[in-house]
Amino acid sequence: MKKLFVTLLLLPVTTAFAWDGVEEKTGAKIEITSKLIKVKKGNTVEIFDHGKDEYHEVEIDRISSHGPDVKFEVYDKDTGEERVF
Repeated sequence: MKKLFVTLLLLPVTTAFAWDGVEEKTGAKIEITSKLIKVKKGNTVEIFDHGKDEYHEVEIDRISSHGPDVKFEVYDKDTGEERVF
């Protein structure tokens, strides 16, 4: 039972490895491409921005979920901008 509880707590973090969505400001498709790093607050992950056709390193500032939707607020280390996916 304890193992199941721990697994359920970690589920939102581990499902983010294959996350793709859109940037709120531009509507561009964004993919989190980091495979070996946990996607959690404070970690740096690599994303691919299809709107700019570029890879960027972003630091996760906040993760929130509403039902099946996950929202990432990040700091883009390459551009110095705050972004929301």
